[in-house]
Formats: sequence, C-alpha cells, structure tokens
Amino acid sequence: MDSVTQWAGGICISCVIVCIVEMLISDTALEKTVRYVLGAFMLCAVIVPVGGFLREISFELGDIGEISDDIPEDIENERIEYLKNEIKKMIVKNLGDENIFPKEVCVNMDIDEDNCISIITADILLEKDDIHKSQKVRNILNDLGIGCNISVLE
Repeated sequence: MDSVTQWAGGICISCVIVCIVEMLISDTALEKTVRYVLGAFMLCAVIVPVGGFLREISFELGDIGEISDDIPEDIENERIEYLKNEIKKMIVKNLGDENIFPKEVCVNMDIDEDNCISIITADILLEKDDIHKSQKVRNILNDLGIGCNISVLE
C-alpha cells in the first residue's frame, strides 16, 4: 500500500511541475514541442513506477520457484516414463502387424544432457510357441533402430 501512495504522490508532484512549466512557457514558438515533452514526462511519471512494481512481483515469484527444487526432477521422471510407454506401444503395434504378440515388452532407455534419447533396447518376452518368430522380431526392432534382447517363456 505504501508503494501506491508513493506512486500517487509522484504523479501529483509531476502534475504541479508540468503546470508551472506550461504557465512559464505559454505563448512561445516552442509551445507544441514543450507540451509534447511535458506529456512524455507525465506518461513516464505514471508508467515507470508500474514497471518497478512488476519487477518486484517477478522477484517474489522467482523466490517461490526456488522453494521446490524437486519438481523438475518429478517432471523429468514422468517424461521418461511417458517416452518409454510410447516406445513400448510402437513396438507392440509393429509386432502385432506381423501377428507377433509378446507376453511382455520392457523398454530400456537413457536421456543425455541434450534431452536426446541415447540408448534404446527392448527386452521382449515371447511364448514358447513363438520361438521361431524371434528372428522376425529382431528384424522389426532393428528396422525401428532399437536393439533387442529376446527371452522365451518356458
């Protein structure tokens, strides 16, 4: 509230200064230029304190963000799990298109500092009856650029 009273006081003082200057300068050749400058002065008197107030608010919001440092880590973990699930869906869909239905698919991946997926491997668990399809599974995953480890359910 104190900042609002200072702002209002600054505007009042600026108005008084503008009125005095207009009375002293009236009826001269530079009257339009002086009025333009005085208008800009009044505009600055109104706007500049608002900028300081907004800067003050942004500093306060920045302090709030510093309180909880573990939130970005939680978001990063959720993003990694989402990517793993999407890759798993892609693998299951591509294998399903070839009538191969794995019992389980586990995606292993790593994200580097540049947020790029650097290592992708998939552990595929096949039924004992589908052992003859393991080479086809390898070919499909290699086409996707994914290394694979195939296990057979006994």
